[in-house]
Amino acid sequence: MQFIHAADLHLDSPFLGLATLPNALLTRIRQSTFAAATKIFDRALAEHVDFVVLAGDLFDRAEQSVAAQAYLFDQFERLNQAQIPVFVSFGNHDYATDQHQAVAYPANVTVFTDHVGTQTLTLASGETVAVSGFSYPQRWVTADPLPDFPPHAQTDWHIGLLHGAVATGGTADHYAPFTLAELLAKRYDYWALGHIHHRQQLNAQPPVIYAGNPQGRTQQETGAKGAYLVTSQGRQLVPQFFATADLLWETATVTTGATTLTELEDALTTWVRAHPASQLTLTPLTLQLTTELTPADQAQWRATDWPALYQRTHRADLNAAQRYFPQMTLQGPTARLQAPQLDQTYWNQGATATFTPEAIQRLFGKLAQEPSLADWLDTQVTPQDLATLATQQLQGLMNQEGHDVS
Repeated sequence: MQFIHAADLHLDSPFLGLATLPNALLTRIRQSTFAAATKIFDRALAEHVDFVVLAGDLFDRAEQSVAAQAYLFDQFERLNQAQIPVFVSFGNHDYATDQHQAVAYPANVTVFTDHVGTQTLTLASGETVAVSGFSYPQRWVTADPLPDFPPHAQTDWHIGLLHGAVATGGTADHYAPFTLAELLAKRYDYWALGHIHHRQQLNAQPPVIYAGNPQGRTQQETGAKGAYLVTSQGRQLVPQFFATADLLWETATVTTGATTLTELEDALTTWVRAHPASQLTLTPLTLQLTTELTPADQAQWRATDWPALYQRTHRADLNAAQRYFPQMTLQGPTARLQAPQLDQTYWNQGATATFTPEAIQRLFGKLAQEPSLADWLDTQVTPQDLATLATQQLQGLMNQEGHDVS
């Protein structure tokens, strides 16, 4: 037996905040989720797998574009022509809506409803496989769904399809919270998980695996992205990762003693030439200065879009290195705060109590129920990120206070 496990295609991702990049590149970036998904379906056809499971968030939002719906229909039809079944669950981004019901997918596609269901198929080899799963009825599913999953069926193989997160016991358990012990208690042969965008293995045998997303969408989603080709070997299922991303994300820091923008330009160009990427890579960059720029160059950095100018005038180097900088952050040397300006011990104690998932949820309250803000809180910012930002703001205020006094 052989099948593909993929999740979190996020078709129609808007890729916000990249408007300064060249138009042709921006078009490719916005099509990258489709390009990555196509590699999954191409692999399914090339291997002629027995079936495909897609563990939620096929679309980036509940209101899908016509282009995204038509694309997915066409891909499913390609698999239908090859007689490859597809099992689909919808997650917190594309939770079950009237739009899904209006799309008549090809006959090879099984879409799970908002109640846990099980479908059984018989393979060409004569083996039988049960697949159990469900779709989100709304953005948040706070109840543990595992009690509704049946025990291992009287089949050769049983696959669990679940878009959710490991329970933390806190107020942020909004995404079908479960425990690993509950999954293992079902005695399934494989758990195909979705929702977490960094691929990870929660258990080796039976495999309990987050496939991650096929295409990274932000600087938090670095590294190789893809899906899993799962093959039976004896009485075990063995997953093999394969890459699909059309472009990669990789953060970087360039440390330099430059004191002028000309010196900064030279240092950055040297780094670009010394660090070519293996494929198109978006590289949010921190320029860490060990000494201050001259006042005139600081003023020029603030008054002009120096990063955009650099990328236009060094296009050949960037193309050769396959790197583009969607963001450049200039950081100068900072003086450390000393008591009595700030008692570091009390600050650390306060930060530990303040910057927690529960405290952040309480602070944002109902705002966190708005999809884009909730997604930002879940995937784009962490408590540590907020603590760092607060520290930087406080550092700036203290530095400003020092300048004012002098």
